[in-house]
Amino acid sequence: FIPWLRYHAITFHRVNGYIILLLLLISNIGALMIARHSFGGEIETQVAVGVLAILTTGSAALAYINIRYLQIDQHRAWMLRTAFYAGTIITVRVIMIISALIISNLGGFYQATKCDKIAYIFADDEAGFREKFPACFAVNGTSDGWIAVEAILGNSAANVGAALGLGFGTAIWLALVMHGIGVEVYLALTPREGNRLRYVSYQRQLQAGYRYPGSAGLTADRLGDADVWKPASQCSDG
Repeated sequence: FIPWLRYHAITFHRVNGYIILLLLLISNIGALMIARHSFGGEIETQVAVGVLAILTTGSAALAYINIRYLQIDQHRAWMLRTAFYAGTIITVRVIMIISALIISNLGGFYQATKCDKIAYIFADDEAGFREKFPACFAVNGTSDGWIAVEAILGNSAANVGAALGLGFGTAIWLALVMHGIGVEVYLALTPREGNRLRYVSYQRQLQAGYRYPGSAGLTADRLGDADVWKPASQCSDG
């Protein structure tokens, strides 16, 4: 997204782009693999991770298709969407911390947690495990190995995990909406750059001999009901 790199280091820009696509695919595969267990693996969390993977992969694919057809303006738009969607995971952490603080201060919130998970947390402190979570050792103290862990900060790691985990599903959906709106607002506020790149696309597609110069990629005038795009010179002549 740095203009200097596009103008003076185009090879680096291209190689960097391919690396980003590769890493994005690998990270999405990994995220989908652990979604069932991440922060409790609640349904809203699994669905949110899946939606985020679809959005980032789909946007990256559309960006790649457009640049293959030299549709630079649409490549920019879809790569911006990819970056904004991928950045959701950063905002999620901020919202998680805020929600955990609120949940902890309000009190009275609990998360269902498996005793096996708590045992892993207390792997080096079995005495502490027995002291803080005696229900895991009592006869009929659990429901199929599950107990309610209070969501509160400043206690054991299990309690902190519960406080963070309760807000994860909400945080990722809220962050996704914020980033989705944010990128569309940014694109709407930078029409000059989009128009400039559309004309650059027209010139390069014309030189390459494409049938629809200016609209060889995935553009609204070819796929939708938008007016056929023409360079400013042709519009003024008409």
